[in-house]
Amino acid sequence: MTTRRVRALTLALVMTAGLPPAAFAQTSLQIPLQFDFLNPGPKSLAMGGAFSGVADDATATLANPAGLIQIGQREVSLEGRVTSNNARFLQGGRLSGTVLNEGLDTVSGPQFGDSRGTHAGPTFLSVVLPFARTDPADPLVGQTRWVLAAQRHELVRVDQQFQSTGVFQQAPGDLTSVRERPQQSDRQLSITSYGLSMAYAVRPGIAIGGGLSLYRFSIDSIFRRFDTFGFLGAPNTGTELGRSTQVGDDTGVAPSLGLLIGTAGRTRAGVLYRHGPSFTFQTVEALGGPERDVTFRVPHTLAVGLSHRPRPSILLALEVTRVNYARLEQEFVTDQARNTGRAQSDESFRIDDGTEVHLGAQYLKIDWRFAPKFRVGAWYDPDHSVRYRPATPPVTRADGLLDERHATALSTGDNRVHGSAGLGLSITPRIEWNIGADVAARNVIVSTSIIVRAGSRPGGSQ
Repeated sequence: MTTRRVRALTLALVMTAGLPPAAFAQTSLQIPLQFDFLNPGPKSLAMGGAFSGVADDATATLANPAGLIQIGQREVSLEGRVTSNNARFLQGGRLSGTVLNEGLDTVSGPQFGDSRGTHAGPTFLSVVLPFARTDPADPLVGQTRWVLAAQRHELVRVDQQFQSTGVFQQAPGDLTSVRERPQQSDRQLSITSYGLSMAYAVRPGIAIGGGLSLYRFSIDSIFRRFDTFGFLGAPNTGTELGRSTQVGDDTGVAPSLGLLIGTAGRTRAGVLYRHGPSFTFQTVEALGGPERDVTFRVPHTLAVGLSHRPRPSILLALEVTRVNYARLEQEFVTDQARNTGRAQSDESFRIDDGTEVHLGAQYLKIDWRFAPKFRVGAWYDPDHSVRYRPATPPVTRADGLLDERHATALSTGDNRVHGSAGLGLSITPRIEWNIGADVAARNVIVSTSIIVRAGSRPGGSQ
């Protein structure tokens, strides 16, 4: 969600090179790039991300800032995560023509490789300060009137590498084959936010909230093309034929708005709108070539959530999230497609907006030691990878080969269903520990957090 999920994102970009061995466009076939714009916090993670209608802990700063009104004590929250992503990329094989069964030309059809990226470290830190009503004329004197929170959140961190051997192809009517130039790629990308959020109790049971975050963006990617030892031989990494780079550091500011209804009842409804920031970086398509500014746009997110307590020990939650993934088409995708050598190729790459559905449940065993909270969840993650569909029929043989390569490399996206589970323990009245995990095909996230509260009134997550 929110930051979401925004999640969420599986972004695949391809830029090809190497048509005939003697001539190829100086661009880079880029590995599918998985963006996870997930809410912080193991509780949200364990409940399948269905949190905008719950939002009862410090992570509400991003999931739904209006939910901060439910926190009645000062608290500090720290989260750490281990994330493992496995992205598939077109590594080799023969896409068309007859396999020669010599050298590296031994596989009929595409051969995909796995680019594994793993990261572990602190991802979320927050400080929450509630302020109670003090006006003696106010019938709700002593209850929380407004809440202020500060947070740091690691929204995205990607560290991926891959090496392809180059696919073999043969155009209809041709007597000879062509081979894509082998490629070696490294990509590092991170987005970190620093923000302030506030919630205000408009009236009993209704709260509004908003936040403003400063985002730090960094990208450092290099894509190299190499010669081969003969047409059928292994890549010759000692002879570099070309490279392209993406480098930049930038900042952006973006707001979020939240509404929570039913804060004092068994049923709650929450709404969140999070505006995605935009960043500029520089790309160079060839050694010594001109530098060009390109914009990376984080998707906007709109989420609507409900939560209900049929019994005090049971919490059920539902959320529907709309994510504007198509923002990533603007420049970040189309700029890279523009130099593939295919006419109008920038119009052929598409990313569809996605609608996610999140379900979660929590069961509190109050009579057990540490009052454990058992959590489970699931959510539907629609395919939001880049797709390729030629805007015009191929005019030349080279266009046809590029179309075949693009369509194959961008064929691995799919819809996914994530499963999640977790546990929360009240170690002492002021210290809470949580753990949660989210598992899907080729993706695993494990999160843990510690919450320390101060003050005499009960409060915190339920």
